[in-house]
Amino acid sequence: MSVCRPTRCLFSWLSSIPKPSSSASHPRRPFSSTTVRSGRKRRPHYPSIKAEDLALLNQAAETNYPKYDTSETSLLSKRYTKSQIAAIKAAEAALDPKDIITQGQRRTDPWQLPYEDDLAEVDPVTDHADKLSHRDIKGPKNFRRANEVERDEAIAQIANENLAKLYPSGVPDGKLSPKEQQHLEEAMQAALTQAALDPRAIYTSDNPHAVAALADPRHSVVLPDLPRIENRMARQTRRLSNEEQEDPRERRLLQYMDWDKKELRKIRSKTLVVHGVTNQTRMGKIRSMYYLTIAGNGDGLLGVGEGKSVEPEEGRKQSVMSAIRNMRPIPRYENRTIFGDLEKKFGATRVKLYSRPPGFGLRTQHLIFEMARLAGLQDLSARVPGARNKMNVIKATWEALCNQKLPDEIARGRGKKLVDVRKVYYGGSVH
Repeated sequence: MSVCRPTRCLFSWLSSIPKPSSSASHPRRPFSSTTVRSGRKRRPHYPSIKAEDLALLNQAAETNYPKYDTSETSLLSKRYTKSQIAAIKAAEAALDPKDIITQGQRRTDPWQLPYEDDLAEVDPVTDHADKLSHRDIKGPKNFRRANEVERDEAIAQIANENLAKLYPSGVPDGKLSPKEQQHLEEAMQAALTQAALDPRAIYTSDNPHAVAALADPRHSVVLPDLPRIENRMARQTRRLSNEEQEDPRERRLLQYMDWDKKELRKIRSKTLVVHGVTNQTRMGKIRSMYYLTIAGNGDGLLGVGEGKSVEPEEGRKQSVMSAIRNMRPIPRYENRTIFGDLEKKFGATRVKLYSRPPGFGLRTQHLIFEMARLAGLQDLSARVPGARNKMNVIKATWEALCNQKLPDEIARGRGKKLVDVRKVYYGGSVH
C-alpha cells in the first residue's frame, strides 16, 4: 500500500471539518514584518505642488504667454475673419499656460515653427512653394531669344538684384579692409555668375509678367527639394538611387554574360535545397551552409547552381550567381511541353518525364514543378520511382530537359523528312 494514501485520507477528513467564523478566529501572525498593502499609505502618482511654487508658475505663465488685450484683438479682426478669430479664442481657452510651462518644451530642431508665426507666408525652409501653371501668367506668353544688348541689360539688372539681397542696407563704400574687400569681390562675382545663368538673361518678352515667370520657382515643373540637415550622420546615411553599392559578383556576371542590369532583373531564382554541412579540419569542425538554387526566365532558359559558405547570405548569393551563369536553353514543343518522354538517372535517383496535351498542367512533385515553371513548361507529368534525394532529383531533371532529342536531329540522322519522323517518333499521336 502506498504511503501517500493515509495522508490523503487525513487531509480529506480535515477539509470536511467546518471552518470557524472570522469573528471567532484569532488574528494570524504574519510571516513578514512589512505592512500589508491595504494598511499602507498610498503615495501620489504626481508630486504635490506647494502654494509658493504655484504662484511662481502662474507669474511665469502670465509673463511668457499673456492674454490678448483690446488693441491686439482689434488688429486680429483686421487680418482674420470672424470664424478664424473664434477658432483662435477657442484654442487659447483650451490651452492652459501653466501646462505649457510645466509640461511643454521649446523645440530646438531646424524645423521648429516660431510661436509668433501666423503661417500666412510661405517659408522656403519648411514649406513647398505653390505650383503655378501657364494660366496664371497674365497677358501673352510669347518668348524670344534676347540679343547682346538686351542680354547685357538683363545681366546688369539681375546682378543688382542679387547684390541687394546680399547687402540689404546697401553696398559698402569708402575704404574697406582687405577681408571686406575680398568678401565684396566674391559677392559681385557670385551675383554676375547667377545673373548670367538666369533664364531672364537668355530669353525676353514684351510681357513683363512672362519674363518674371521665368525666374519664379512656382512655375517650375520640378520643385527643388527641401534642404537637408548637413551633419556627419546625415552624410553617412544618405544614399541616392544612383549611388547604390554594386556587388562585385554581379559586375563580373554581367561581363561574363554580356548583359545589362535590365536583362538581369528579368531572371527569377528560387532556392530549393538548404542544409548545413560540417568540414572536419585540424582546427576543429567548421560548419557552413549549402544552397542549391535554380534560375530561369520563364521562356526557355533554366540553370542550376550550388553555393556553400560560413555566412548564409554569402552562400545564397553564390548559388544564385552560379545558377544564372549555368543557364541553358530548354527545347520546348509548341512552347509548352517537352519533345516526347524522357528518362534520366543520376546516382540512385531515376526521373521520368512525360509530355502531355494542352491544358494538362504541371502534375509533378514540387521540385520538378518549380523547375518546369521557371523553364516555361506548362504541360508535364513526372515520376520518381527510385530514390528521392532532392539534389539528385533536381540535377537529373535539369540534365534530362537540356539533353532532349529533337525531331530535326533524328531526321538528319535517319535521312528522312521531318514529317515522317514526327509521325513515327510520336506513334501517330501528335499533340
